[in-house]
Amino acid sequence: MHTLGIDLAKHSFDVTLLREGGDRRHTQFPNTPAGFTQLQDWLRAQHIDRVHACMEATNVYWEALAAFLADASHIVSVVNPARIKGFAQSQMMRTKTDKQDSRIIALFCAQCHPEAWTPPSAAQRHLRALVRHRDDLLQTRTQLSNRLGDTSDEVVRTSLEALLSSVEAQLKTVQTQLEQHLKDEPELGEQRALLTAIVGIGAITAYKLLAEFGDIGGYGSAKALTADAGMNPAQFESGTSVRRRTKLSKVGKAGVRAALYWPAIVAMRRCEGFKAFAARLAARGKPKGVIIGAVMRKLLHVIYGVLKHKTPFDPSKVLGPTRSST
Repeated sequence: MHTLGIDLAKHSFDVTLLREGGDRRHTQFPNTPAGFTQLQDWLRAQHIDRVHACMEATNVYWEALAAFLADASHIVSVVNPARIKGFAQSQMMRTKTDKQDSRIIALFCAQCHPEAWTPPSAAQRHLRALVRHRDDLLQTRTQLSNRLGDTSDEVVRTSLEALLSSVEAQLKTVQTQLEQHLKDEPELGEQRALLTAIVGIGAITAYKLLAEFGDIGGYGSAKALTADAGMNPAQFESGTSVRRRTKLSKVGKAGVRAALYWPAIVAMRRCEGFKAFAARLAARGKPKGVIIGAVMRKLLHVIYGVLKHKTPFDPSKVLGPTRSST
């Protein structure tokens, strides 16, 4: 199958088409709906009806184009940028341009055959848009509050207070829209109820997890889920003398890791099972940061189980004995 490497930026994207016979062609399009249509017309002009398109999961620039190509019956792969970077290094690439990046992505696609991306449902896309908009509003509120605390000019203060009031009103509106969306989508509402029954996870964290992970059934195992969040352990050993401390890989969704930090703290304080789990790690000499990371990873395993099997959280089944060992 022909492969299409796509390097995306905010306003444009470069594409490199690798034909099965080895022919290579490059061009660039605007990163807009009109540009997506131009890409489709360009492929048809090459007498190509279907390609395996590959792109990096960089910011949010890829989502609209990936959905467009999937709807047009192309195979789409969305790859962690770290994989592309490693592949480029293996090819001894010494230059970096948009054109070169699209070529590397196309070569990676042709040689590594990455798994196909499954587009989220319309309900999941809307939930993700609302959650991310809420995150942006919270960030804006923090920025405005900081500026308000740094100025004594009355005119500026009045302006900032008006902006803060508007942002607060929008936050309330988005929160109402989130609640209504989950009422309108029974499956999402059921998943939210399962998540909030897990100790330490509140409604906001549940929104974040459902928005970022999408369909939990798309993951083959709990290990795959934790790897996608960058919470799998990364070991570094070489020979008999190099033994670095194992840490989280952090090659994955940083927003999910941030969302699970405080739930992990709460779980260690309020759930006997998690408390005993943390105590066993402490008894083995694990530092505090490692223990928190392990509890976050354990929470993700619990999340996978309750959503995959649609079974309410039962700490006695997943956390083992509640008495800490010494």
